[in-house]
Amino acid sequence: MEVESLGDSSKIVSGTTEIAKSPDRLLIAEYVAKFIELSGIMKDGFSFQAGAGGTALAFAMFLKERMRETGIKARFIRGGSTKYLVQMLEEGLVDYILDGQTFDLEGVRSMRENPGHVNTSPFTSYNYHGKGNFASILDAVVLGATEVDVNFNANVVSHSDGLLLHGIGGWQNCLFSKCSILAIPSFRDRIPVILDEVTTICAPGELVDVIVTERGIAINPRREDLLKAVEGKGLPIRKIEEIRDEVYQIVGGPPQKPVVDKNQVVAIVNWVDGTVLDSVYKVIG
Repeated sequence: MEVESLGDSSKIVSGTTEIAKSPDRLLIAEYVAKFIELSGIMKDGFSFQAGAGGTALAFAMFLKERMRETGIKARFIRGGSTKYLVQMLEEGLVDYILDGQTFDLEGVRSMRENPGHVNTSPFTSYNYHGKGNFASILDAVVLGATEVDVNFNANVVSHSDGLLLHGIGGWQNCLFSKCSILAIPSFRDRIPVILDEVTTICAPGELVDVIVTERGIAINPRREDLLKAVEGKGLPIRKIEEIRDEVYQIVGGPPQKPVVDKNQVVAIVNWVDGTVLDSVYKVIG
């Protein structure tokens, strides 16, 4: 039996690869790009990771404009490649895309045609135990989160209702970059994202450097170097507690904590070295 074609290449696209359109998400993306520039991270030969979510795509576009205006060129970008990263490569704003996952057809074309678009395996490049691990040499990585708290702990596997969402993937490994940035709205559907305590700890606070919201930028007090670098630069730097308190006033307070059965563990959250960070329990009310 003759087969006319194998698969449909037009389906090689992720539903997430559209730039954010909401004003607050665009503002978050712009704040991230400004922070990377004004903190001094954006300089010749720097590197960063950008994802394929709407806010991350918008951040890449804002950063591209700043790099173009200043004549600064990156050494490499870690992808999830999209057409937006491909544009940066083909415009000469970056030497290499180190691609761990291709999200659209422009990424596929670029990997086929551009010697600077390099296929890499996350199982090597982001493996904590591997010799090919280059996560720690990234100058900045921009990630999301479902919750963060005033101690900069972060959650990506559950919401404040306690229900398990999905696995962590390589999110934890990205936190080994020189500056880990969580770009998040201050609340979703009237539920605060910045809390006194996250529902599930997926990242200890000492590894989260910056939290960027539409209401301001909170820098981990441990990162005195970053605080000093942006002092007087006009960025909306705020204490994380201030942002939390403002959002609590808007939505009427913190979300009600879920009632769980501590005797029934649904999932265990490990750190990359196997250390148990937290457990997800069965929600009963």
